[in-house]
Amino acid sequence: MVDPFQLTIDIAGNAAALTLPALLWAVLFLLAWEKGPFAESLGLGRKAFWLLLPGGLLATFAILPFAPVAGDWLAVSFAGALFPLLVGLLAVGRYAPPRGRSVAAYLVFLLLESAVLFQFVLPTGSSFVARVAATTSLSVPGATTLLVLLGGSTFTVVLVALAARSGNPSFRAVALLGGLSSGALVATFAGTAAIPGVGITEWFPYYLLPPVAAGLIAVAVAPWVFPGREGFALPTAFLATTFGVLLGADLLRQPPLYTGSGGALYTIGGAGLADLVYLSGLLALAAAYAGHLMAGRPTRSLDPAAREETPTPIGRLARGFRAGVRGQLADSVADSARSAREAAAQAQRLVGTGSPRDDRPWDGLPVPGWVVSDQANLDAVARSGTTDPREGFRAWLAARFLVVLGRELGFRRFATLRRRVAAFAIDLALLAAVAAVPFILLALTVPGDLAALLGNLGYNTAIYAVISGSFLYFVVAESVYGTTLGKWLLDLWVRDRRLERPGGLASMLRNVSNLPVLTVMALGLAIGIAFGSKVSASGGVTLEGVVWPAGLLSVLGVVAFVVGGIALLGAIGALGIALSPERQRIGDLWAGTWVIRAAGGPPSAPAAPTVPEGARFG
Repeated sequence: MVDPFQLTIDIAGNAAALTLPALLWAVLFLLAWEKGPFAESLGLGRKAFWLLLPGGLLATFAILPFAPVAGDWLAVSFAGALFPLLVGLLAVGRYAPPRGRSVAAYLVFLLLESAVLFQFVLPTGSSFVARVAATTSLSVPGATTLLVLLGGSTFTVVLVALAARSGNPSFRAVALLGGLSSGALVATFAGTAAIPGVGITEWFPYYLLPPVAAGLIAVAVAPWVFPGREGFALPTAFLATTFGVLLGADLLRQPPLYTGSGGALYTIGGAGLADLVYLSGLLALAAAYAGHLMAGRPTRSLDPAAREETPTPIGRLARGFRAGVRGQLADSVADSARSAREAAAQAQRLVGTGSPRDDRPWDGLPVPGWVVSDQANLDAVARSGTTDPREGFRAWLAARFLVVLGRELGFRRFATLRRRVAAFAIDLALLAAVAAVPFILLALTVPGDLAALLGNLGYNTAIYAVISGSFLYFVVAESVYGTTLGKWLLDLWVRDRRLERPGGLASMLRNVSNLPVLTVMALGLAIGIAFGSKVSASGGVTLEGVVWPAGLLSVLGVVAFVVGGIALLGAIGALGIALSPERQRIGDLWAGTWVIRAAGGPPSAPAAPTVPEGARFG
C-alpha cells in the first residue's frame, strides 16, 4: 500500500536534491557580481565564487588522504570540504581581528569539542557508553546519541553565556561562530545516520533546518555582535555551518563505518558539490543573505580597504561600450578614459618605468606625443560629462586605441607559450619522478597479481595523494616564492596585476585548472608501473593470441594515459594562452594573474603606430 505522505516527501526530497545546488550557486553568483564591493568586503567575492563552483567541479575527484584508521584511510575532498573551509576561514579574518588569534581560538574550541564528543562514538568508549546505557535503560546506540546531544548542547550553552557576559567584540564574534557551529553539529548529528555499506545518510527536509536556522540566527544577533557591520553575519553563518555539519556528520557518524578490513577509503565531503558539507554552508549563506535583505540592512562595502575586483583595461572598455549603447554617455566616457589610464599604468608596471604621474599617465613610455594629448582630451571630456553621442563614440574609439597600445607595450613581458609549456613539462617531470618512488615500493611489496595491486587500498590512496600533493606543490610554491622550479629554471614568475606574488586563494584558483592534467599524470604513472612490475613477473600478457612483452605494454600504458591525456588537456590550456590578449589560461583569468619573464625589460621604442580612423581624439 502506498503511503501518500511518504511519497510526497520522497518527491519533494528528489526535487530539492536536483534544484537546490543550482539555486545556491545562483545566490552566490548574484552576491559576488551584483553586490561586488559588499561581497569583497566579506571575503565572498568573485574569487570565492570561482573556487567554490567551477573550481569545485574541476576538483571533484581530488581528495587528500591524511590518516590511516583501523586498516582503512581517511581523506578530505577538495571540492566538498577543503575549498569551503578555506574560503570561510579566510573570510573570518576580516571581522575578528587579530586574525591569527581569532582563527586559532575558534579552531581550538572546535578541536576541544570534537575530541570530547568523539570519545562517545569510538569503540574504545563503549564501556562508558554501556554504563550510561545500563543506568538509563537505553540501548548503546541510544546512549551514544544522548551523550553527543547533551555534550554538544552543553558546549553551545556555555559559549552563548560567555558571549553574553563579554564586552570584547572579537570574543563575541568567535563565540558566535563557535556557538553556531556547535548548534549545527548537534542538529546534524540528530538528523543523520551511518549505514554500513552505504555511508552517511540524512532525511529530507530535516537536513535543511540547521543551515537555515544558523543563517537566520546569525542575522538576528548581528546588531549585537557586529554593530554597524551586520553584513558579517553572512560569512559567520557560512563558516559555522560548514564546520558544524562536517563535525556532526562526517566526524561523529563515520566511526561505525570503519570495518578495519583494509579496503575502504572514507572521504570527508566525498560527494563533492552534492555533499551535505558543501551545500549546508551555501544554504546558511543564502538564508543569512535573505534575512539581511528582509531586515532592510545596507549592502555597501564594510571595509574601506576592500573594493570590487578591478576590471582589466579591456574589461572596463567593454563596460564603457555597454554604457554607451544604453545611452549612459557620461558613464561611457568616464569608463573609456579610465580604461586608457589603467592601460598606461599597466604598461608602466610591466615595462618597469616606475609609477606614472596622475596627470600624465603615459610619461616615460615610448609613445608619440599625441598619445599624451589624447589622454588629456579624454580626461577633459570625462570631467565635463558629454551628452553628444558622436563625441562619446569618438572618445570610446580613442580609448580603444590607447588600451590596445598599452597592451602591446607590455606584451613582451608576458611569458611565451613555448616557455610556459616547457616550464610546466619540467614541473610535471619532477613530480612524476618523485611520485614514482611510492608506486614502485608498493608494486614491489604488495603480494598478488596485477588485479590485486590495482585493487589495493594503499596503491589507490597513493594515486590520490600524488594528485593532491602535486596540486599543493604548485599552490605553495607560487604563493610563497612566486614561481615553481620549472618556471624558475626558465626565469618565469607568477604575479598578480600589481606585480606581487599571488595570495593563497589566488594561487589555488589559478592551479585548480591543472587538476585534470595532474589526475591523468598520476593515473598513467600508477598504471604504467603496475603493468611494468606485475606483468614482468609472468613474462608478458597474451592479447588476441599475441604475447606482448611487459616493457612494451608498460610503455603503451604510459603513452596512452599520460602523453595522450596531457597532450589533449594541455592543448586546451595552450589554446587559451594563445588566444588571450595577455597570454592567460583559464586559471589566470579567474585569479587575475600573469606569468611574466623577469628579464623582459623595457621594450624598444616602437615605430609610430598606425592610428585607426577615428582613434585620434581632440
